[in-house]
Amino acid sequence: MVEKKNNIFSLKYILEDKSIPPKPIILNGILLDQTMLVIVGPPKAKKTFLAQNIALAITSGKSFANFEISEPKKVLYFLAEGGYYPNRTRLKRMGTDFIEKYMENFMLSLFSYLPINHDDAFDMMYSLIKNSGADVVFIDPLIRFHDVDENSASQISAVFGRIRELIHKLKISVVLVHHTGKVESRGGRGSSALVGEYDSCITIHKGSANAIKLSYDTRHTEPPPSNQIYFNPDTFWFESDEGIVKLILDHGGSMPKEDFLSSYDKPQSTAYRHLAEAVSAGYIKDEGGILELADPE
Repeated sequence: MVEKKNNIFSLKYILEDKSIPPKPIILNGILLDQTMLVIVGPPKAKKTFLAQNIALAITSGKSFANFEISEPKKVLYFLAEGGYYPNRTRLKRMGTDFIEKYMENFMLSLFSYLPINHDDAFDMMYSLIKNSGADVVFIDPLIRFHDVDENSASQISAVFGRIRELIHKLKISVVLVHHTGKVESRGGRGSSALVGEYDSCITIHKGSANAIKLSYDTRHTEPPPSNQIYFNPDTFWFESDEGIVKLILDHGGSMPKEDFLSSYDKPQSTAYRHLAEAVSAGYIKDEGGILELADPE
């Protein structure tokens, strides 16, 4: 095979290349090797809870709530909100059943402010990532890791250029946590340049009390369909609805309980248990034997 030269690939090289692509980190194009994922949502939408769930899932290689993780990876999580002790409490709850051999795969780095558009801050982040040996890096929230005008396309693009430099030089994937703007339907806060920078995006939309709806944009694959997941306040993990919401949604958002029990593809004892859990979590309502989707906030 003709070798690549100075990071330039000839057509001959490409056509003769039979190397196996790296596994996706999260399946369905949500996070691929050496790409950038943005998690964006309104305030108080549990963005950091979701990001930390994803980080720990990648750390252990364990799938959750419809996020399919291919294998364990080392994660470095840069966090600029909450401080050590509140996050310690949160991570202890999330990590209750964590397998010890994966515990060293997760690393937390706390900063109140680290503007990587400046050389000294960028060099510090670069060194921390390199020395950690991380495969995936989380930056949460993006606003605390730069000091540019987010409404300026050129300035925010320069920040993303720094992130791309980290990806390219350190062979990592990056997950950014970002707030939506004043108009949620327009996506992430600031310049529309953000949309052109990421490889994939998870947008969080508030749902019922314990639910969030997720929509996806993926550049390298067909985007997965939107779905709804539910926050368990006991474990601090998001969970899927075991198909209950979809079943009721397919019946117009309401159906008699007896019809549900006959349609739900599980043993009756399991169906009753899943139904009770869904009602308790606030996913659905049982109005005198009629099951209905919980009203969004």
